[in-house]
Amino acid sequence: MSLDARYVVKPVRKALQLLDVLEAEGRALTLSEVAERAALPKTTAFRYLYTLRAAGLVAQDEGAEAYGVGHRLKLSPARDRAILALKQAALPEMQKLQRRFNETVNLGIVESGAVVYLAMVGSTRSLRMEAAVGTHDPLHSTSLGKAILAARDPARRLDDLPPRLARRTAQTLITRASLAQELEATAARGFALDLEENEIGAHCVAASVAGSRPEAALSISGPIQRMPEELLPRLGAALIQAAAAIAARLGEE
Repeated sequence: MSLDARYVVKPVRKALQLLDVLEAEGRALTLSEVAERAALPKTTAFRYLYTLRAAGLVAQDEGAEAYGVGHRLKLSPARDRAILALKQAALPEMQKLQRRFNETVNLGIVESGAVVYLAMVGSTRSLRMEAAVGTHDPLHSTSLGKAILAARDPARRLDDLPPRLARRTAQTLITRASLAQELEATAARGFALDLEENEIGAHCVAASVAGSRPEAALSISGPIQRMPEELLPRLGAALIQAAAAIAARLGEE
């Protein structure tokens, strides 16, 4: 679900994006490196990092003048290591897609039968479609969810879905038969579509990250006036390529 931009505190969102940069890098970064990766002026990046450091979310190596993830965000074993590896592999590709199309790029995984937004690189435009990191959306109405479901063996594509599919908009597929048909088409073309199925006025395209654990997908979302249906195959092709690069990085570990 996208958020109403009127209520988003932009400095807070930007500061949290700095945490994504530090976490995905997996090593301490200098102020210049953080500012470059987050597309922020150095003075602004410094103030955000200083505030995050005061809250224990960022740590600074005084000797090296470098910043890393703070004690409050230190991860626990297994699943968290897998999620960290996924974010580290995905973030460079997400940044490339955002620079290329200047629309919001999302990384999502499946958790408790829903899509969870794991990371996001936002559009710089004032009108944009954004979900908050950590929020949940249904599998059946989102391109992220449909991309993940379509990548499964056909016999288990609908396993995580409830008996009744919730209607988010008038366009939402609410029968298992119609969804199964759409997942078959998604698997054939290699990318999933959300045509105002999760939110009116928004289009979203996604591709699954093959072999990822947890199951993951990458998406580009934006308002329909900037993402008309004729543009979506081009976005889908770019997402397929980016998802393949992420899968290759994960396979190297």
